[in-house]
Amino acid sequence: MKHILLIALTCSILSCSKPGAGNCSDKTKPTLTIIAPVTSEVYRTGDPLCFKGNVIDDQALKNVQLKLFRASDMNKPVIQYDYPVCDRFLIVEERTIIPAALNGNCVLQFEATDRNNNRAVSVLNFSSN
Repeated sequence: MKHILLIALTCSILSCSKPGAGNCSDKTKPTLTIIAPVTSEVYRTGDPLCFKGNVIDDQALKNVQLKLFRASDMNKPVIQYDYPVCDRFLIVEERTIIPAALNGNCVLQFEATDRNNNRAVSVLNFSSN
């Protein structure tokens, strides 16, 4: 009986580590790096805002998003970019013109989710006038 239980336990552990099996042991969030812009810069409406960042996961990414919010309204992004991916690594380079709706304190949110729904978020605050 002990041998059957040991074999069943071993099989269940090995089945979790097979590629494509959903890898139930993956609890690692993706790693996000914001390269540009730098924290606390001040921009003017109509200026270009250049974003550069990268994201990496130990297994496979599912979705990457870049969102720009007014700090006073974090429920509705003024600008949003979605990057569906199926690889472990993604370099994001985005250039946009700062719209009039992004005046005052702003928040740039860089977000990534992997295939096992582990989610990572990196936030950068800046001002626009």
